Amino acid sequence: MEVLKSTAEEKSTKNIFPEFHKPTYSSRPNSFTEFWVRKWIRLHMLWMAIKIYGSIKKVKRVFVAFDEFRFKMFAGKRKFGVKNGKYWFGLYLPPFPSKNFDRYVQTEMNRYVPHSRPVNAYQQINYAITTKCPMRCEHCFEWDNLNLKETFSLEELKSIVSQLQQKGVGQISLSGGEPMARFKDMLELIRDAEKSTPFWVLTSGFNLDEDKAKKLKEAGATGVIVSLDHFDPDSHNIFRGHPQAFQLAERAAYASNKAGLVLAISLCVTRETANAAFLIQHASLAAKWGCDFIQWLEPKPEGHYRGKEVTLSQEQINEMESVYVSLNQDKTYNHIPHLMYHGYYQRRMGCLSGGKFSFYIDARGMVHSCPFCHSSDFKITEWLEANDTNKIPVTACKSYTSETSC
Repeated sequence: MEVLKSTAEEKSTKNIFPEFHKPTYSSRPNSFTEFWVRKWIRLHMLWMAIKIYGSIKKVKRVFVAFDEFRFKMFAGKRKFGVKNGKYWFGLYLPPFPSKNFDRYVQTEMNRYVPHSRPVNAYQQINYAITTKCPMRCEHCFEWDNLNLKETFSLEELKSIVSQLQQKGVGQISLSGGEPMARFKDMLELIRDAEKSTPFWVLTSGFNLDEDKAKKLKEAGATGVIVSLDHFDPDSHNIFRGHPQAFQLAERAAYASNKAGLVLAISLCVTRETANAAFLIQHASLAAKWGCDFIQWLEPKPEGHYRGKEVTLSQEQINEMESVYVSLNQDKTYNHIPHLMYHGYYQRRMGCLSGGKFSFYIDARGMVHSCPFCHSSDFKITEWLEANDTNKIPVTACKSYTSETSC
């Protein structure tokens, strides 16, 4: 495994890549562009619905459901950015305009008002392709599977991804372990896959330099989700169990941006960091790093956290939700990228994992409702071999089972 050499500069708290302070990679549209892009997308979706249903009544039902969904998820209008000539509204939403965007919307329309057009079986699948990882993260949900013998060969990985694509997948996120520890196999996996599916790489930043980021982009990867769990380098390094975790994450963000990959920064919010001061400062650093999206995750008593008191208090959740709304809706924070906080919408509409929207395949090949809610329902190979996968459902998420669950 490649290890980044330690230097006095890297140990300092200063950014080692000053280019981060120049917002040259992604951009927020001006108010004029924003207004017309929103109108354009609305009209485009309206035309799609009319062609699909041919009924004003059904079209109205779909749009009422969409508007309700948007407000429950984002508490209003969602921010969007411009990158690579397209408009990006969400980490798990394909950019507009694109065929993937249309397929995504068509699938969601079918969820509210069924139709006969082709849809995705799942909008998103998270696939852990390796057990290998140089980190020892405090919250690791794959703790029991780390650094074991690999379950699948490269050819088996290719076969599984191909079969998933045939069933219809909106996007595939490759994780681990640390997927960059299996870089050559991952690169070939993305390169050989059917190009209609966007591929994301979930990484701590390990092993991701400019050359590898460029190769990922050339192979067909859409974006990278880099974990950053503290704005203070030493605190992040301790949380990740690696003396250079912060510098590796910073280098990965820089490299991803330079290669033209969409960049998201992912944060696991703990009891120590679930407060407005921390969240705003963390979001500001993520913005300086040039990210397109920020993602907040809540800790669950799974993996290395199993049996530990890590669940956030209701007071902390309330404060997080207040900050979430402000960062997404308050014009004071226009410089902050679009923020995704899954717990916010899960408490209002239930979890979209567990067979509704997505599922998780761990490094052993077991299928779960999501990485943080292990259900170990069955092996992915058994599911793919079944004549009717609808008869082998993924367990619904136990944390958010209804609109009032918490």
